[in-house]
Amino acid sequence: MHTMSMTKEGTLELLWQRMSEKGDFPSLQRSVSSIVSAMQSEDTSTADLASSVLSDFALTQKVIRLANSAMYAPFGCNVTTVSRAIMILGVDTIGHLALSLKLLEGFGEVASHRQDMARELARASLAGAFARDITAKTGIRDGEEAVVCTLLHHVARMLVAYCFPEEWQQIQQLASNEGISDSDACERVLAISFPELAEAAAHKWGLPDGIARSMRPAEPADPDEPLSHADWLCTVANLSNEMVGELTSGADPDRIAALAASYADRLALDATEVVAIGEDMVRDTSHQEFLSISTGAPSTLLPPAGKPLDSVRRLATGLTEVRAATPGADADSLLNLTLEAIMQSLGFANCAAFLRNTHEKAFEARYGIGCDIQPVLGLSFPAAFEPDVFHLALTNGRAIFIENAHEPRIATRIPRWHRQHFGHVKSFFLLPVQQRNQPVALLYGDWGHVPCAGGLGSKEMEFLHHMGDEISKKLEGIAAPAEPSLHRKPAVAR
Repeated sequence: MHTMSMTKEGTLELLWQRMSEKGDFPSLQRSVSSIVSAMQSEDTSTADLASSVLSDFALTQKVIRLANSAMYAPFGCNVTTVSRAIMILGVDTIGHLALSLKLLEGFGEVASHRQDMARELARASLAGAFARDITAKTGIRDGEEAVVCTLLHHVARMLVAYCFPEEWQQIQQLASNEGISDSDACERVLAISFPELAEAAAHKWGLPDGIARSMRPAEPADPDEPLSHADWLCTVANLSNEMVGELTSGADPDRIAALAASYADRLALDATEVVAIGEDMVRDTSHQEFLSISTGAPSTLLPPAGKPLDSVRRLATGLTEVRAATPGADADSLLNLTLEAIMQSLGFANCAAFLRNTHEKAFEARYGIGCDIQPVLGLSFPAAFEPDVFHLALTNGRAIFIENAHEPRIATRIPRWHRQHFGHVKSFFLLPVQQRNQPVALLYGDWGHVPCAGGLGSKEMEFLHHMGDEISKKLEGIAAPAEPSLHRKPAVAR
């Protein structure tokens, strides 16, 4: 078995070179560096940051959800706009949220083709979730910074797996054969440990020194001395990664209890609380796929195609949020909040709102979120009846679920513009919004190329119609604008 003979500096130089040659990670470095620059710039305004956040759908979801979380409840109180969320969360928190997303996205494409990378990415995601839960429990509002530190621990592992695949296999075999840690095996094979590599990557990408130093192993602390911020970050990151290591390698109760006890005092938590957070994470259905990938076990909790198992519970929660926001929100904010609530509840890939424009006698796509929505915004279809499913929903005033848009009998009732922009879509949903028995809007959602074989139940439909009623209360002021609200003239679709 070949063992590389090089110095720590030589390993780093070769690593950066291979990253550059492979072409995937220079973009990650640019993304991370630009986010850090924005966080450190005194010229970054709320408007600039809001615009940047809104260009990233996944980040938008996380920002608004965090601003409405229990930790920020006294300040948040039904936040529906990114601008308001930034005012509550602060630039640093938004920046750390963006950093955690970019660190995961940077390896996502590679992980889809390699099992070892997928396993490491799944463990990183679980560790980040554990760090977020731990910090929420302590009531400290630097949780997103701790998540970044936790993910960076895994970045070193993923960089080695990606750039040195042969040595990565050697590291795994050496650790298994000799009963040593992966990091010790990495130091013997590549002359550098994982924490050292993670710290070097943090410095190279311009991350703050406190984050870079959190890559180091957690040192025993003086019980009479409070942790510095850097030591706190280091402690949370190390606990999170060690806990996920235990949870994904047998979940031995005694080992987990011992691990929790070794960290609990440093974080001012009871050891049983630390154990409970880990147990809750394992039971959480949203983590089941990551747990299955990281352990190699088949998933037993896969949702019906395209739709979450707990969609009814999600819709109930979403409706509560929408109703709470209705009195104080303007129509724009309420529409965006409702689309997001429906999208998260039903697992849509795309969601849009077509509003009636009485001057143009058409329904215009004026709001939307999702991977395929941008080309459709600005498009309109005539309000006059045509024999397709969109007009059928508008005429009947009831929601319509299309299970298979490619089925020949249904395909003839799908308008041409939908086939052109959403030809890959199998299942979609339409919800008309009415005022005085007249349609004023049509909400649309689809599951992309994934069919929704389970359909939508009566309880789901009930919640969706209630959401439509809330929109109806607010829509009168924008349903028929004098000028289109978009930057370009809408195209008429048929």
